[in-house]
Amino acid sequence: MPKLIDLTLTLGSPRVSAVPGLIGVTMVPLQTHESHTRSNTKLTMATHIGTHVDAPYHFHPDGTTVDDMPLERYMGPALLLDLRQSAQRKTPISVADLEQAGAAPGTVKDNIVVLFTSWAHNESGKEGFYSDGPYLSTEGAGYLARHEVNAVAVDFPIDKHPPTPQSTMSDFPVHRLLLGLGIPLIENLINLDQLVGLNFELWALPLKLKGGDGAAARAVARIL
Repeated sequence: MPKLIDLTLTLGSPRVSAVPGLIGVTMVPLQTHESHTRSNTKLTMATHIGTHVDAPYHFHPDGTTVDDMPLERYMGPALLLDLRQSAQRKTPISVADLEQAGAAPGTVKDNIVVLFTSWAHNESGKEGFYSDGPYLSTEGAGYLARHEVNAVAVDFPIDKHPPTPQSTMSDFPVHRLLLGLGIPLIENLINLDQLVGLNFELWALPLKLKGGDGAAARAVARIL
């Protein structure tokens, strides 16, 4: 049996932070073992909460929706970049930071590049998760795009969030750049410390939502 490592936050747990301005996760019983001898539950949540993927439509009205994205863009060989020594609160992650962690044209091409800072491990569920973390610089995103990554996966909010939930076209430049090029994002991963120094595949297959801008995913690493 292949060794799998679960990289997914548990929806409904206190460790999950809601995006500012969006709802969290609620689960309400529809049927119970006591009333119907079985359990069924109503689930209500935003599409971008916990461990999830982004489709291009998230920021581009003519972009591909999550149900039409090729599944190959959300799975495949992955490269972990350990940024724990360089990533700082409220500070962009630069191209130099990426290269120091092992990024190069030959190492990132066709891989899911996983940016590991420990931010989700330490801060997910806390008030400042979306406002106080490191974020990827626009130049760093451009570097990954130029060198043809398959997807970008992170354990921190990949963009600097605006001070209010109301955003403008100048906000979220990394989302707009990568998704505009058809490069999907895989966000809010955990347990990345268990992958340091290993060869692995990343699988983050989303719920198939018709017309979806993104969806929750069960992300796992398959150790090779």
